[in-house]
Amino acid sequence: MSRDVFRIGMALLPAPVYRPIALAPLMALMLSLACIGLSQAENLPQPETPTLTEREAVSSALLRPAWVDAETGRVAQAESVVTEASALPNPVFSISRDRLAMLGGDITERSVQISQTIDLSGRRSLRVDAATRRLDAEKLDGRTRRFNTITDVRRIFAETLHRNQIQSALGLWLTRIENASRITAQLAKAGEVSGYDRRRIQREAQTTRARLSVAQADAARSREALAVLTGKRPDEVMHLLGNLLPDATPALDELQTRLRQRPDLESLLLQTKAFEQEHQAAQRFWIPDLTVGVGQKTLEEPTRRGSGAIVGVSFSIPLFDRSEAAQQRSQAKAQTLRSEQALALNKAEAELRGAWHLADELRKTVLAYRHDVSNDSQNLSGIAEAAYRSGEASLLELLDAYRTELDFSTTELDLALRARLAHIDLETLSGASTYE
Repeated sequence: MSRDVFRIGMALLPAPVYRPIALAPLMALMLSLACIGLSQAENLPQPETPTLTEREAVSSALLRPAWVDAETGRVAQAESVVTEASALPNPVFSISRDRLAMLGGDITERSVQISQTIDLSGRRSLRVDAATRRLDAEKLDGRTRRFNTITDVRRIFAETLHRNQIQSALGLWLTRIENASRITAQLAKAGEVSGYDRRRIQREAQTTRARLSVAQADAARSREALAVLTGKRPDEVMHLLGNLLPDATPALDELQTRLRQRPDLESLLLQTKAFEQEHQAAQRFWIPDLTVGVGQKTLEEPTRRGSGAIVGVSFSIPLFDRSEAAQQRSQAKAQTLRSEQALALNKAEAELRGAWHLADELRKTVLAYRHDVSNDSQNLSGIAEAAYRSGEASLLELLDAYRTELDFSTTELDLALRARLAHIDLETLSGASTYE
């Protein structure tokens, strides 16, 4: 900042031979511009000001009680299905008493029996395996939701960081314009500059105020969204630390290898296998469940009484219900999920290649733009400064040169944001998260 102020001050130094402008107003202008650096230093975050990094934002989002409870609840529901499928059917206890009126006296018959259904077909075991695979699929879906949450936080963090930096750049430029506008108004009264220049710089200040107001509103909206995702207060996400420009783009072949292990694709495969196992269980309809019962029967007559053990065996005859609907349903669902997994994989592979080229090209574009345009912008400012000192350019032309530097800064920030978002999308498509 001190070099910028020195450069502006040198540009505004009077040239006695070429520019017969009063020294006092110019010195006031130099002092005003120098104050910009002081005011900017005062507005910088102090060491005790709380700051937030991207990793801290992601960690806070994943530790929100509501988010953790929701994920725990989903897994608990899937676990309950496994528990239900693993449970044996309850035994059946029955008791009966029959009284028959007979000649010579009534006959009373009592029986007590307990029966248990036994699975001889292995259907219960297959259904337990299917429920277990769905539990594993739910855990993978949880990883997918976790990954999507990380992506949402990283995107809004990058957008908030970008808008904060745009707001800072416009704020600094507005400070320059307002100070120059006040000094220009004084010079116009003294007849040193034209009324057109004064009105032009006032219009520039009005435009910059409008742009700054929009930038402030955008930044405030992004901070609110970030605060909601992280569970923090808006004042805790005011100062963000990080760079918009991403690191080097990962190798494409590595990302393609990771792609097949993406949680949502693995979840579809597990759900497919679960329905295949249910189909196998339905195909064993011809092996009925066997119900075995044991008990005791007592018979009482007027002149005698006796009792004995009861052993019974029963099973259903698969005559009408042959589990045809269950077979069709499970087979159709397995086929559907298998096709959806293949389509999702093909789509993800194509999107991954496109996202990789976009992310890599955007990063190279930012680096090239930063290298080339930065030098050109500084050369343009130097030319304007030299022209001003020699009397060949006006004050507004010098400020226009500095506005070009502002345009360069905002354009670089816009490109860096696009590169960052493309890098995040690339990681999302490949399943290779930085925070997994």
